[in-house]
Amino acid sequence: MIEPYTQLSLHRWMLLDEVRNEAYRKAIVAAVKPGDVVLDMGAGTGILSIFAAQAGARKVYAVERTGIAAVARKMVARNGLADRIEIIEGNLEDIDLPEKVDVLMSEWMGGLGVDENMLAPFVMARNRWLKPTGKILPERVTAFLAPVWMRFFDDDLNHWRKTPHGVDMNVIAEITAHEPLMTQHPIGPEDILSTPQQMWSHDAYTCSLQEADRSFQTKLSFVAERSGKLSNVATWFEATFFESALLSTAPDAPQTHWGRFVFPLDRAVDVEKGTRIDVEFHCDPSSPGSCEFFWSVKIGDLPVEKHDSRGVAREA
Repeated sequence: MIEPYTQLSLHRWMLLDEVRNEAYRKAIVAAVKPGDVVLDMGAGTGILSIFAAQAGARKVYAVERTGIAAVARKMVARNGLADRIEIIEGNLEDIDLPEKVDVLMSEWMGGLGVDENMLAPFVMARNRWLKPTGKILPERVTAFLAPVWMRFFDDDLNHWRKTPHGVDMNVIAEITAHEPLMTQHPIGPEDILSTPQQMWSHDAYTCSLQEADRSFQTKLSFVAERSGKLSNVATWFEATFFESALLSTAPDAPQTHWGRFVFPLDRAVDVEKGTRIDVEFHCDPSSPGSCEFFWSVKIGDLPVEKHDSRGVAREA
């Protein structure tokens, strides 16, 4: 299997995300002082390392575990910064640095923050190499969840249930209902049935390795604030930086390459105002860079729905 982050197509997508890049650039300019030493964890093509060098860093250690490090070396050289940015290809756990750093930075977030399994390595890097007075970017990442209706997804499932071409394709709908989806489709205020709630939040300065290296689980109870359809639960994150710069993937925030991470029901359900909606959600580390998900949704008096991204619903 090809490691996704080795492919330039994915990094090209991130490099085109001006909201992401500018939020980091502004935070780096505020945090990095002339002469600072910086560690960029998961450096990718090196864009954040370049920002740090441009801000005056004396030395930037850019650690990247995939082969995209070769592109980062070319980017750094092309920008005339090879004397200050050192590209280190390898797993964070296997490398050593010759000095402590003044700034630790990383773009470690997946669609709901923790789902790319980079929080634990980030905490390990902090514990090993950050000076006691050092700065961390981002400082806090918080994930949110809300019950929503997404017409495009409802229409997609209905297509597979209409026997297209005279073929029973319900099996496609059944599998799709267990597949999380990162989507750029807009979610308007009219599509959100209840006020979003926090799933979890991590302070980069105080988060322990035990807190970071685990299954992330939450149980949330909502009350529908209006009548409407419910077809998915949607998730997003907010990241805060030095001097309060904010990067958000919320529905009302400027669009980013992340979009929203949505988790479907079997089919859209009509919900009356005042109906209770109970959600249980698990994000379970499965392999480097990815997680599996379990989510259950109970709407009023209806039976609980259970979904698993492995494709098989768990036992109660």
